Amino acid sequence: MSPEAQQAVAESFLLLAALHHLAVAVIAVLFWIRRGSMERSVGVYFALAFATSTIALASYAPARAMAALPAGLAALWCLEVARPRNVLSFRRTPKARLVVAGAMALFALLYPGYSGELPSFVFSPLGVTLPPTLLLALAVMNSAAPTTSRPLHWSLAAVGLVIGVSGLFTEGWIHVPLVAASLYAAPLLLGRAVVREDEGEADATSVHAVHDRMHKRRVLLSRPRRSSVRKLDVRRRRK
Repeated sequence: MSPEAQQAVAESFLLLAALHHLAVAVIAVLFWIRRGSMERSVGVYFALAFATSTIALASYAPARAMAALPAGLAALWCLEVARPRNVLSFRRTPKARLVVAGAMALFALLYPGYSGELPSFVFSPLGVTLPPTLLLALAVMNSAAPTTSRPLHWSLAAVGLVIGVSGLFTEGWIHVPLVAASLYAAPLLLGRAVVREDEGEADATSVHAVHDRMHKRRVLLSRPRRSSVRKLDVRRRRK
């Protein structure tokens, strides 16, 4: 899609982009409060984001051919909502990967160059054009790997790479984060996603934990028996 067409779509749906920014802020707060069990809510949001991107692109004739890509991704996210396969738990994700993913998510929310004179952190074309929407989805999926839906994750990476590389030739450096996120997804999906040791698992190997487990198993270490010494009946002895 040409830069002019993408710019025209972004400027036509500034209010829609602002609503997506508000929705992301609400989901982030809820995720921080609940610390888990947000897979379906995140899936609903991304299904909606790619669906609105489909509508926005289809509404502009020069960009209509590109609407098939977000439509397919929206369908995959709908399948994820119906049968969740993602486990969005970041407790075991290495801190370095979380920092990188967080920076990419922030760039997706800022995505400069499409908001005109308005602040990009509110009116970047999230949920309107593909680059910021793909980058935010990849940031979430990359940080949660390897506990992500592989078909969905691969699809996001493939489409992100195509859109990002084409954007590099037409618009320049602003699409570098999207290309990087798409390329980074490949080794994660190929089984090279390093995870941290869970604190619960680390505690389970401590001396005290092993000692407690041994005492719970009567076969290995039974509890000390009570003393079998009989009490003497002093009165009977005197008689």
